[in-house]
Amino acid sequence: MESGTANLLNMLQARVKQLCEDGKWDEAMHAASAAVDKARATLDSDAASVEALSVSLEVKGDFLRQYGYLEDSRVSYLEALELLDGKDECIEQLARISASIAVIYDSDGNEHEAITFYQRSIDLFERMDPPAMLDVADLCNNLAYIHKTHGDFDAAETLYLKALQICHEKLGEDDEETAAICNNVGALYLAAGYYEQAREMHMMALEIRQKNFGAHHLETAQSHANLALAMSETGDKDRAKTHFTDALKIYENKVREAPMDYATVSTNYAEFLRGSGDEKAAMAIDKRAGKKLKKIS
Repeated sequence: MESGTANLLNMLQARVKQLCEDGKWDEAMHAASAAVDKARATLDSDAASVEALSVSLEVKGDFLRQYGYLEDSRVSYLEALELLDGKDECIEQLARISASIAVIYDSDGNEHEAITFYQRSIDLFERMDPPAMLDVADLCNNLAYIHKTHGDFDAAETLYLKALQICHEKLGEDDEETAAICNNVGALYLAAGYYEQAREMHMMALEIRQKNFGAHHLETAQSHANLALAMSETGDKDRAKTHFTDALKIYENKVREAPMDYATVSTNYAEFLRGSGDEKAAMAIDKRAGKKLKKIS
């Protein structure tokens, strides 16, 4: 993107953002729409005027998406894409807008279109000079989740591992984003029945999260809980119990922040105990969780 266009984008984004932060939603909407109207009124065949309109449409689309007007946002983004079609010099903006459209379709449950635009955005970010690989990793992660929900584990694995490699290379093995992808890969392997692989990925995620967040963070609790599930499947019952206990201890102390996660882990732990023949302990877990959740309901 040329410096003039980039400056215009930054100025428009800054103004709309400031108005939003000041609570002036109507003025923010007016500013975003006025920029589009002015750019549209002066549109001609000149490349600069085309880029000015596309930038204005993107800013308006961003505003509308942020505040839940997804269909109106999608219309703005698609018009911007049409204006920029075939303009390789605008590849970064094309990639960014394609990603935004993908997220909208994903949010609406239109997974077919979401897959199309996620892949398009990934291809565009990879074609940039230099490639925007962290954006690629983020989009691969989103796209992998869709394939996982459809039961296409091979496609999901390929995308997750690509995202993991990028994060490992660009951010480092101890970065929290690397841990998040490790967690997602572990969840995929657990769902696919590859329990040893799931165990290793969740162990990696736990170690990184303990370094970054400490022993009492909700991210750490999630990894304990996932590792417990993997270990219960690999037959390591004693260590599974330890990780269930560690996860539950964190969630109990933060039950108001993550009540659904606390309920899920409590249920999983109780099922694990019943499967191990300890009905009394399972009932105690259920009872304790019921009391704590009732207090905050």
